[in-house]
Amino acid sequence: MKFWEENGRASGRGSVGSTHSAIHLENPESHLRWYFKYFLGTAHQNYYGKTVEKNMFILSVVKSEEFYRAILWAKTGLQRIHLPVSQKTRSPHSICQEFGDINVVRAPREIKEAEIQKDLLYIEEQEGAINFKFGVLYRKKGQQTDNEILCNNDITPTFENFLNLIGEKVALKGFNDYRGGLDVKGDTTGTHSYTTVMEGKHIMFHVANMLPFSKDNPQQVERKRHIGNDIVNIVFQEEDDDFDPTCFRSQMSHIYAIVTYRSVEEAYMLRVFNEEAVPPYGPEIAAEYTDHDHFRRVLLVKLMNGEKAVYETPQFVARRERTVDQLIREIYKRYVRCEEQGELDHHLRPLAGLTDRIIETTPRIGRKKRFKKAARFTEKGQDLKFQKIISGHAPTSKNCTSLSLQRKLAHFSNWRCDRVLGDVQQKVHCADFWDTYVVMGSDNGLSLINTQTADVTEIYDSMFVPKQIIVVEEKSIAIVRAEKGKNKTGCIYTFDLAALTMKAQCSKNMRKKTKQEKIQPTKGCTLVCSYLTIASKLYMSVVKHKMIQLYEWIRIPGQGQGWFQCKNDFQICDVQSLCMFSRPSGLKICVGTSTEFLIIDAEGDENDKKKCIERLQKHKENTSLCITPVLKDEVNNWALGVLLTYNNISVLEQFTLHPDNLFTVLIKWNVKPLHIHSSLPYFMAIGQQGIEIRLASNGNVVHSIDVTCVSYLTIRCQLIYLSTWDNTTMTGEIVSLPTFVNFGSTSTISSSGLALSNESVEHTDSAGSTLTRESPLRRSFNDHSWTRTYTESQDDLANNIFSCLSLTDLAFTRPP
Repeated sequence: MKFWEENGRASGRGSVGSTHSAIHLENPESHLRWYFKYFLGTAHQNYYGKTVEKNMFILSVVKSEEFYRAILWAKTGLQRIHLPVSQKTRSPHSICQEFGDINVVRAPREIKEAEIQKDLLYIEEQEGAINFKFGVLYRKKGQQTDNEILCNNDITPTFENFLNLIGEKVALKGFNDYRGGLDVKGDTTGTHSYTTVMEGKHIMFHVANMLPFSKDNPQQVERKRHIGNDIVNIVFQEEDDDFDPTCFRSQMSHIYAIVTYRSVEEAYMLRVFNEEAVPPYGPEIAAEYTDHDHFRRVLLVKLMNGEKAVYETPQFVARRERTVDQLIREIYKRYVRCEEQGELDHHLRPLAGLTDRIIETTPRIGRKKRFKKAARFTEKGQDLKFQKIISGHAPTSKNCTSLSLQRKLAHFSNWRCDRVLGDVQQKVHCADFWDTYVVMGSDNGLSLINTQTADVTEIYDSMFVPKQIIVVEEKSIAIVRAEKGKNKTGCIYTFDLAALTMKAQCSKNMRKKTKQEKIQPTKGCTLVCSYLTIASKLYMSVVKHKMIQLYEWIRIPGQGQGWFQCKNDFQICDVQSLCMFSRPSGLKICVGTSTEFLIIDAEGDENDKKKCIERLQKHKENTSLCITPVLKDEVNNWALGVLLTYNNISVLEQFTLHPDNLFTVLIKWNVKPLHIHSSLPYFMAIGQQGIEIRLASNGNVVHSIDVTCVSYLTIRCQLIYLSTWDNTTMTGEIVSLPTFVNFGSTSTISSSGLALSNESVEHTDSAGSTLTRESPLRRSFNDHSWTRTYTESQDDLANNIFSCLSLTDLAFTRPP
């Protein structure tokens, strides 16, 4: 085996984003074990089908009031997706097409047997372990072979202090929690061991010095039986010494964490050796740690993420694919009668649409038998779920679902949701901000809102319907793409911000007589974007018919209002998305069409425009597109690359490749992104059915929120502004989220109606004294500033803090 090293000084492999200051568990099971969390114990459908390549798959679908959740079980792995509920009922075949990379031979058929839930739950568990077991070895200076290391029996005071830091010593006999393969009945694997809980996950340490020792066996086979089968091993040493991970002859061990204690500085040093096929994972490590509690958290989260990363290596992927394929074939043999043998297909019934057949509490005549069968199906799932929970093997058993958005965000120190504007009586299409004002566009027209007084002033009525609003404070203008008149023809209008404020102070009749600054050549446009360079030059790209027009803002001092002047145009058909960014070679325009992504050199040769257009990537037709620049150079604001998204798949297209920055990111989102924001080292996707955050370095899930009827508005001062809409009350809100998510250990929340759990909280009163109270579940505290300090026990609750979201739970404060 070959290994790459992380030592806190120079990372062995580069990644998007220079640092991982956050410490959090990647790909948490509470966000990925959908079948256990959303399907098991509820009314849902499971379908069987075959692809054109004759590969078998299973499709599971559950329907809520707002959206469908679907899981595609295939040989290549599990895929998940949210889909909105439309007026037209979706068929299983149409849901399969949403996954993009699957070609179904014919309509999938339903398997109605309740026992299939147990089989699908077992397949889901093949994605990775819920709990972890790590090997721990003590290495003396100069020891170079695994036999020498495994023969160590002494536990020095320094080594014992380290063991007490990372875990708790327990007697194995009668131990009831996760045992990690150790004998808890006959003491055949030792009498004691160390264990702990981190991020809601049980960890059992296989301490080599505490496993059975044999004087007659220099290879210590009994110790190797556990240590050699651990994917991750910790090697502790009291003196600096070179370590060669190849000295361990094991096909399973892929990660070795070398911990060295320096008694003079009272600091721990950490180096991590990863097998060459292991992809990068976080958090990034430092050269040394003087804060021992912080070191413990970094070490354990690093090793848990490392084991998850090992499961993505070719060796484990091939094993998982063989296992999943075999399990799917077993399901076919068990529940599906083979049509090739001419037998009747008792369990299969093609459906044109999906319906929840357990809605009726009182079945009508002729449906009693079907109702009973459906009830047995649900009861079977509930029994399976209960058994997993009481056994401690449930990925979401420590879940709390009735929490407000504020409480869901309380796991992070600087990430909270703030209400900017509430009780909006119209569905917001677009909006942007400057100073204390909001320029908002809806079906009712263009409005100006004062966020301090909540006064709403209508500038133009429903005959003027804005579709995009871009405020450029540096130029004191607002760019509005709006549809006006009976024909609803799109055009670009520019407004002076000062004049717009004056219009709000005029009477309604005067506002109607005010003419807009219309850019006549843009009549018929369908899309617009703007970009302000470091040199304070403002550019605007406009999509019109089969053309992209490039405009530059011109303003001559002393001549009043400026104007947009057309600089160039490019012939491109069927443009669905675009953005602009800077590169060392000049201004670039990235375009997404129905079949491909293109990049345009906006400052290229005007005489040969074809040379200015370069193809980046092809994609499937009839997809939703999104383009996100990934900025790297903060001085020149240059883009490192662009994240190209079609349907729920994102690919990072790099402009430069450096030896320290070799990475490839392919993300399959669980939501269909309408907008993706790059805030390195994170990507945040905002879709109609939820918000999802992933690491830019490897595409791993960090957290997700289920939310409906949400749309992206704009970004201002490192805040993302969103609009929400409640179909039941027919009211909406404008809210803000910070773009940079700081996953710290202390969370400061100041809000009204904050829902808390049964935890102790510290309250600082007006006199400055600190009080500690026990807060009952969902007790509301008003007009207080609460500082919540997390402990290890609170990690269990925070593990799945984003389980659900009700729009009516939003409670907000204005950011300081």
